[in-house]
Amino acid sequence: MCPGCRLAASFLLVAPFVLLPSSGHRARGERPPEVPKEVRALEGTYTGAWTLFGVDEKGDVIKRMAWTDTAKAEKAEVQGDRAFVSTTDEMTFEGGKIPPFKVQGKEGYLLTKDGGLGEYFIEAAGQTNKMIKLGDNVWTYTAPAAGPELARLGFPKDASGQHVLVKVVTQEQGTETHRISRVTTVSWKDKEGKDRALQFVSLQGHHKRQP
Repeated sequence: MCPGCRLAASFLLVAPFVLLPSSGHRARGERPPEVPKEVRALEGTYTGAWTLFGVDEKGDVIKRMAWTDTAKAEKAEVQGDRAFVSTTDEMTFEGGKIPPFKVQGKEGYLLTKDGGLGEYFIEAAGQTNKMIKLGDNVWTYTAPAAGPELARLGFPKDASGQHVLVKVVTQEQGTETHRISRVTTVSWKDKEGKDRALQFVSLQGHHKRQP
């Protein structure tokens, strides 16, 4: 639950369950769909710390901003072809120049035709990203880096790029911890018209599940 990653919650095993019709309507007397335990396991409160990186006028990587956050995942439900939790992320920025604000979204699983758990999705700020499992407790997704976003990181307006986010879930002193890094590759032309390219860690941080 941060810009580019949103809620860092548990991604564990998947299990099949009965899915209602995608219209979301139930016949009279029909029981509501059961929320899978994998989705209920996402519920909780997480606290984190994050740093965003960009470039200076010389193209050197610099720290752009930092913040802490408290992320809450609650109200696990099945709705249509998705099973998810609702998320709220409250962010407080270093230095106090940027006022605190909240980001709300949804996070969970798309459902397969037979009612099982399919792809994992993160929805926030009008965007939806699907995560791919690379191994035990290791997840990733890619997303384009839009021009306005790259401009805020210090690149010229004609720059183009791609984000690759990686999350690894660990147990640290008995605390579930989500460590996240985002690698961004950017291409642009400098003031002399020469092609430039840079690959760097643009976002790094963690979430820890609270008792």
